[in-house]
Amino acid sequence: MPVTQDAGTPLPFDRILVTGADGFVGGHLVPALAARLRPGARLVLATRTPGRRGEREEVAFDLTDRASVDAAVKAVRPDLIVHLAAQASVGQSLNAAAGTWAINVCGSLTLAEAVAAHVPGATLFFVSSVEVYGLSFNEGIATEATAMWPQSSYSRSKAAAEAMLGDVLPASARLIAVRPSNHSGPGQDERFVIPAFAAQIARIEAGATPQIAVGNLDAERDFMDVRDVIAGYVSLLSRAESLPARNILNVASGRTVKIARILELLRGMSTVETTVTTDPARVRPSEVPLAAIDASAFRAAAGWAPRHTIEETLASILEDQRARIVPKP
Repeated sequence: MPVTQDAGTPLPFDRILVTGADGFVGGHLVPALAARLRPGARLVLATRTPGRRGEREEVAFDLTDRASVDAAVKAVRPDLIVHLAAQASVGQSLNAAAGTWAINVCGSLTLAEAVAAHVPGATLFFVSSVEVYGLSFNEGIATEATAMWPQSSYSRSKAAAEAMLGDVLPASARLIAVRPSNHSGPGQDERFVIPAFAAQIARIEAGATPQIAVGNLDAERDFMDVRDVIAGYVSLLSRAESLPARNILNVASGRTVKIARILELLRGMSTVETTVTTDPARVRPSEVPLAAIDASAFRAAAGWAPRHTIEETLASILEDQRARIVPKP
């Protein structure tokens, strides 16, 4: 039977609170959620700097400030919290472990406590990561039952946050924890591999030295287009009422590609010739050679399948980086 993704079923929620709305994924997810609100429903963005988005309702929110988090949840009384706020870079976490844990674990704990106190029947949608599997990828394709063996402060903090949320949220709350694989698209910054390559190519096209600095090109990963990820999240949320109280779901394309192939495709899209050099600072410790993921449970639950090719994803990112280097008149 072919997969049919929900084209417009309204979300079954009246008050949606989104943390991390200013981030990469939030920038894509917020308009997708807004397009699926049922009549009279509210979409509220939790932000440190309210007032910057006049077209959206906002509430002051700082994940590291307990009073701020409690006040926001109490004021909005959401029946859905989409928790995107996080320190999301594996590389950055290597040099900022304390800050990573403070945001990803302690901040999430503060949020869970506010949910328990003010909206114990709410649904919390938590974005974790397939990075939690770590060295278990060496044993084969990762399913939700695969043991977690994380290898960075980022992935350990995500694994800890998953366990904590399951414990701290009341039984009356629904937890949907998703573990997405690598996903990319316009708006993602250079801490991540595809925009890092694309940005260097865009600068070379604008006149920089024609040399691309890279890390380990042999690693093989499951890459998704952020547009597909957003479609999957929204489709799953539209069916949230049919889900059990506790959920952990992998989100992945089911296809892997070597980083070297990503770079090859991007170089092929460039208008100039480039060379490649290895930068030791870009090589991660404890990197697994292949990270393959089984996301069949998510596909079934969300009625979803990815639609964009890797070439489409790369082209959209390269265009985005070119626009940043040479803004269009």
